[in-house]
Amino acid sequence: MIQQIFGNRVRENRLQKGLSQDELAFATGIDRPQISKIEQGKSNPTLETIEKLANALEIDYHELFTKDLELHPFVKWAGGKTQLLDKLHSHMPVKFNNYFEPFVGGGSFFFNISPSKATINDFNSELMIAYKCIQDNENFKRLKNELLEYEKNHSESFYYQIRELDREPNFLDLPVYERAARMIYLNKSCFNGLYRVNSKGYFNVPSGKKLKVKTFDEVNIDALHDFLCNNDITILNTDYEKAVETAKKGDFVYFDPPYDSFDGKESFTAYSKDNFDRNEQKRLANLYKKLNSKGVYLMLSNHNTSFIRELYKDFNIYVVNAKRAINSDSKGRGGVEEVIITNY
Repeated sequence: MIQQIFGNRVRENRLQKGLSQDELAFATGIDRPQISKIEQGKSNPTLETIEKLANALEIDYHELFTKDLELHPFVKWAGGKTQLLDKLHSHMPVKFNNYFEPFVGGGSFFFNISPSKATINDFNSELMIAYKCIQDNENFKRLKNELLEYEKNHSESFYYQIRELDREPNFLDLPVYERAARMIYLNKSCFNGLYRVNSKGYFNVPSGKKLKVKTFDEVNIDALHDFLCNNDITILNTDYEKAVETAKKGDFVYFDPPYDSFDGKESFTAYSKDNFDRNEQKRLANLYKKLNSKGVYLMLSNHNTSFIRELYKDFNIYVVNAKRAINSDSKGRGGVEEVIITNY
């Protein structure tokens, strides 16, 4: 456990300094394979090695043994990347400036890397209102109180009462913390944590029939609030192309769009009333190429389909195995091949 914490802290501090393993090896006089073993928690370093690493990273040695609180998404979201975090880490650039994630969803990768300057975006307005409420001091307090009320009042009939609110003509006039609380409550109490809307944009997922609902983990949501407040995080609700228009050379953009469907198979893309079809996949690929020409570091996730491989045939394509956890049909869950595509 101590070795794992130590290794994670060495890696985190190395990345914050923009150093490769080779560069850290040169600065410390420790072989690069040994650096790799240390970061993986597979080596028990000597006091001399600990001192060398602390000096090279310009930190006090005790900071290498402090376990930071890991941030986790506050909602369950289709396409979440929690299970692929290690693989995404292994393919991300060693060093970058600003971070952009135009399809942030639940934010598992964003929260995991916790950048000090970032722009996040999603076309789901209810989701992004929740992010903004967690970032804002006063609305955050109101949001937590509202969620506690939802937990106390939860029942099957109450669920459907809250679900129907977006049909009301004054729904958009509700305070933002009430809309955010509604979205989180529905996410925690609906069937399989699925977010789905109909053609009119109304949330239409049935109840998960839970007797009790816990809408948030207080330690985690407080940590998310601190992170969003104390760093330079811009939260948008706009088109994905507009969300990255300020990305410059040396910045890092991670695209995690609604996935392309496998031929002959149904794929869930109903995050909003405007489905993400293959024309949108083509528009995204064109944006990817445009940003590539500007010198922006790019990483993209999608299903491993022939259509996607053809769109990104000029870039690095890595196939990874994942599990689909959210689907209205249990037969649609299970193992699936995805791709991670990079331009570096």
